[in-house]
Amino acid sequence: MSDENDFQQVERRRDIASDAAQLAHNRRRYRVIPATDLPERPETPLPNIVAYAVQTTNPLGQPLYRRQVLGSAERRQARYEENCALFLSDGAAQEEFLARGGPERDPLDLDPDGDGFACAWDPTPFRLAVRR
Repeated sequence: MSDENDFQQVERRRDIASDAAQLAHNRRRYRVIPATDLPERPETPLPNIVAYAVQTTNPLGQPLYRRQVLGSAERRQARYEENCALFLSDGAAQEEFLARGGPERDPLDLDPDGDGFACAWDPTPFRLAVRR
């Protein structure tokens, strides 16, 4: 168990001079890695969700595509949750969604609100990375 929150224990091991030396050491090792273009994706039958993310501009939840509404709201939500649970990640769900005709079509009910994003997949991190 760590004693890092016990000031008396930490004070016995470290002092201001050792903290300053550690800080100087960390500054010498610090490297800025410049941003580069997105790497080319190796051949794969799956769509590139990063490219899709940066091509879209709508926020999460803003419906752009019509969805067929069958059954009660509770049943639709349950079907959505069941279908999303079949994938190892939201990114995998987004790939499959796009591969099966998304965002225009949604045969697996992964995008019930019609925003073009399957399950809990969020394009925001990819969009922010490109803007930097």
